[in-house]
Amino acid sequence: MGKAWIIASGKGGVGKSTVTAALGAALSQRGCRCCIVDADIGLRDQDVILGVENRVVYDLLDVLEKRCRMD
Repeated sequence: MGKAWIIASGKGGVGKSTVTAALGAALSQRGCRCCIVDADIGLRDQDVILGVENRVVYDLLDVLEKRCRMD
């Protein structure tokens, strides 16, 4: 059984993205399988923070507008 952690705040600029990326990287280095979902439709940046911006195929809007399947 997996665990879901949510890092959220109504205020911008408090480090949510940085904490999320660091936590995901740390868990991954310990052998855990991680999935980070950046639900900020207007200003997603986890791909940039993690250095994978050129590998993004779909984003959350693609899923919501059914332009891709979640297989």
